[in-house]
Amino acid sequence: MHYLDNAATSWPKPDAVYTRMDAAFRQLFSPKRGTARAARLGASQLDDVRALVARILGADDPRRVCFMAGATHALNTAIQAFPLAAGDAVVMSAVEHHAVSRPVRKIARERGIRFHVVPYTDDTPFDLVAFEALLRDDPKIKLVATTHASNVLGSILPVAQIGALCRKFGKTYLLDAAQSAGVLPIDVESMGVDMVALPGHKSLYGPPGVGVLWIRDGVPLATYMEGGTGGDSGKHELAPTTPDGFEVGTIPLPQILALGEGIRWVFDTGLSTIHHHEIRLLSRLLDALATMPEVTIYGHRDVSRKTPVVSFNVAGFAPKPLGEKLFDDFGIALRAGFHCAPMAHESAGSAASGGTVRASLGWSTTDADVDALVAALKSLLASR
Repeated sequence: MHYLDNAATSWPKPDAVYTRMDAAFRQLFSPKRGTARAARLGASQLDDVRALVARILGADDPRRVCFMAGATHALNTAIQAFPLAAGDAVVMSAVEHHAVSRPVRKIARERGIRFHVVPYTDDTPFDLVAFEALLRDDPKIKLVATTHASNVLGSILPVAQIGALCRKFGKTYLLDAAQSAGVLPIDVESMGVDMVALPGHKSLYGPPGVGVLWIRDGVPLATYMEGGTGGDSGKHELAPTTPDGFEVGTIPLPQILALGEGIRWVFDTGLSTIHHHEIRLLSRLLDALATMPEVTIYGHRDVSRKTPVVSFNVAGFAPKPLGEKLFDDFGIALRAGFHCAPMAHESAGSAASGGTVRASLGWSTTDADVDALVAALKSLLASR
């Protein structure tokens, strides 16, 4: 199999991730319950992973790191628990994943809030001039929520400039780092970010079932889910303190500790080393596809402003049947359709086609994987 679906879930993981998850599942207890040595040891190791997450975000206080079921859980918490009332407004980009756009649209329906979408073009995925005009003209904007990089197009948004404008106008900035954590440098201070959501199972090379919401001190976030925390069991009300107020129930310690191993692997390998490998392969794929007139590539092709994601369509083939045929006949695993981000397809012009075929590269991707996709497309076109 040629695996080209890393924007969905990275595969395979470093061996240490599998080993750590198995050992933790067998040997440790929930770190917020019980007095057994296995529970106390789990608590210490949990703190170690909080520190690793804080380090990869450029954050000072690991206690602002809250573990959740995934990035979708984290984004829903940040959006739905943020204090927004009828008449308030939210800003998002035109390439948002459903994990941002659906909760925004939900609170618009249910609470009477408004939302603005910043215009997109291939060359300018986020129009900063239009964004600043929105911030200046609508004083009821309270929250700005954007992805760091599009899961459909790979386009990197100007996060530092967005954050600077949010600080200038006093707005809270939520960053969806699902496609950037472990791919691009993140620094919450220099970027002016107030909340960050990230998944464990993508480019941090952890397992599914765990994600993170980092919350800057002073952000007025309410609790989203309520239940036991193991630390305030004598009280009837749950306080929105980090991390306990956002880690209710029995947290998935094996997944969290396995995520820690994935982050350690990223640090040990080096973000720049990983990025260089992925961008080299991205250039190889883009250059090959550009020689095929039947292939339409969506988004810009500047690899310095892209994550290793390529969305394309092939004349005469619908995306989903083409994706299935590429796997069934050639063993190439990728993704086809709308990728849970119809806003991006509407912006890029691929919605009417039923979305795109998306190839997403990772550390384990090889030249042979890229060449296999190109050869398969040429074979299919020749046999029409």
